[in-house]
This record gives sequence, structure tokens and C-alpha cells, in this order.
Amino acid sequence: MLKSIFAGLLAFAASQVAAQEEPAAPYYDIQSPPFYLTLKSSNASLDGMYLTPCHEGAAIESLCLSGPITTNYTYAHFFYNTSSSEESPTSGLLTWILPAVDLNVPSSLRFDNNNASNVVMPLFYPGDKDAALVYFTAENELRTNWNQDNTLALPIDSQQHWFICTTRFGYLYQTLNWVLGTESPQNPTCQSVTVYRKWA
Repeated sequence: MLKSIFAGLLAFAASQVAAQEEPAAPYYDIQSPPFYLTLKSSNASLDGMYLTPCHEGAAIESLCLSGPITTNYTYAHFFYNTSSSEESPTSGLLTWILPAVDLNVPSSLRFDNNNASNVVMPLFYPGDKDAALVYFTAENELRTNWNQDNTLALPIDSQQHWFICTTRFGYLYQTLNWVLGTESPQNPTCQSVTVYRKWA
């Protein structure tokens, strides 16, 4: 009796070790072809510009304003990851590959809250923990349902709230930001833009 219980416990422990050694497959397992992120704006100095990752800290990147890209600039390639578990995915992750010395690190976009402001900076962090859900319209416009207007009957606000602002997270840059609610950005440098996907 004791031998069978002991054998059962050993088998259970072995299965747990095996499960820990084999990491689960990522949920957002379907990756799109690479694309660039471009801007449209009523401000001529922003219209047609691109977004590229820029260093904010250890393995942390924001989306910085950049000039037009005319060559196959792989550092500015982004991807849209969706899940094979969903028949018709309505949202997914905006991802980017952080190039490192010995390996490439998949990173996902998430919003970094600032409790003192309604201007929120999207940042790329390694992995997909706390990643923001985004989607692209039929016109390739980048949107997120993250902003919900609770002054109404709990609708999903899918309007665009993207702005280019001068920010300082790790460094002083002109970066892409999301503005919460319906008020004007508290950062006076912010200018409204629309973000589009352009296939590489």
C-alpha cells in the first residue's frame, strides 16, 4: 500500500517537473508579415512620418518620430500577433523583435500609466505580460479598445486617441502616446495623429 502511494507521488512529482521544463506555447502564436508604422496628420511636419523603436531603458523601447523609410529597415519592422485559438480574432498584440548580441527578444506593446497625466506612453517590453490588445481596421489604421467612455452606457470607444508628444521616460524624445478620456492632452506639446500599418 505504502509502496503504491510512494510510487504515485513520484510519478506526480516527475510529471510536474516535466511540465515546468516544457513552457506552454504562447497564446498569440500567429505572427503577421513585417510592417512599418506610419503617420497621417493635419500637421504637415508629422504627416507621412514613420515610427521607430527608441531606447528608454534596459530592454524598454518607446515609439519615436522618424523620417521616411526608403529601404528595408528591419529594425523598424513590427508584427501583429493573433491567436490560433480564436476563429476570427478581433484583436491581438503589436510586437517587435529586440535585437540582442546572442539572441532576438520578442517584445510586446503595453501602456505605461502616469497617474499625474492623461497622456499614456506605449512601450515595448520583453514577453507579452500586461500587453495591450490592439487591432487594425480594413484601412490598416491602428486602434485599441483600451479607452472606454463610461459617461455613456459602457460602449467601447474605438476612436483614435494617438498623439505625438515630447516626453521623458528615460530620455527626451518625440514619441507616440495615447490620451485617456475625452479631454485635451495635459502635455501641451501633443499633436494629434493617426497611425497606419504599411507592409514592408
